[in-house]
Amino acid sequence: MDDVNLFNKFGEKQVLTILKQALKGGKKFGLDKTFNVIDVTIKNNAILVYYKSDINNRFAIYNDFASIIGFIHSFLVGDFGRQKIYNIGIHSKFEDESELYILSPIDSAKAIAEGNAIYWLKNSIVNEQLTYPIDSYLLVEGESEMEAFPILFRSINIEIEQYKIKLIPFSKQNLRTMLAVLNIKKEPFLLVCDKDKEKEITDLKREGLLDSNYHILEKGEFEDYIDSQSLINILKTFTPDIGLSTDYIESNRLRGLGTSKIIAKFYHQESINNQNPTKPEIAREIAQYWSQNEIPSEFTAIMNKILNITSNKN
Repeated sequence: MDDVNLFNKFGEKQVLTILKQALKGGKKFGLDKTFNVIDVTIKNNAILVYYKSDINNRFAIYNDFASIIGFIHSFLVGDFGRQKIYNIGIHSKFEDESELYILSPIDSAKAIAEGNAIYWLKNSIVNEQLTYPIDSYLLVEGESEMEAFPILFRSINIEIEQYKIKLIPFSKQNLRTMLAVLNIKKEPFLLVCDKDKEKEITDLKREGLLDSNYHILEKGEFEDYIDSQSLINILKTFTPDIGLSTDYIESNRLRGLGTSKIIAKFYHQESINNQNPTKPEIAREIAQYWSQNEIPSEFTAIMNKILNITSNKN
């Protein structure tokens, strides 16, 4: 890349268009996630990226900044001097109309591209002091979600420990007691539950134990979000000769049977010589599949909600 002048080869407008498409394309171009980029331009000897964020968590936004600046530096490493580009700037706007921006000199951008975050931050200009996350709780149904969510977060370059997100399976505990304690201690939390808990959620809201800090899975349960053929491919990693068909899965789904029960039913009735993989094992493989392809939008929304909760930015 050092020997190729991209601006001479494609022209400034096309290079900026390519950058914008790459940032919006995400994993197709080697990035951890997609970015809702509004514009990429060059002003005052700086490449400037403007994008709108789905989350308000400043700690996570700096993570975004690092990914974008590192990507741009790697993409244009041979062009900065020749084009007299001395800085890379990122401007993020949030739904509450607040904003955060950073301006990094090229040597600072090189540092973050090489993983040196301390040098990068010390030698960049920001409009707002970095705020660190506070402890928060993601309450999930059970072991499937306990396996899946760390993988899903990791796929967007978020380590839950770093962001102080604590996963708790509430199905094995007294939920009312847990919610009461969290409310009394004023601990931020988000409850995620299967669709069959709708009535219980209504009761909990009436009792003042929940406000808007919950999410009911629209399709039913975690496993209901994987398409039939992909589920069969996953089960084949456990049982190569499995005879499960998409028609079997979909017909049972139409009858209102949850996917985990469909799997158990098939192994019990049609594949009795094979060991039924556990729900956490299947959930782990589903999460890996989504992280390599596309995470359902509902789960992306859940992750954004808890990331916003972890921010102590009002």
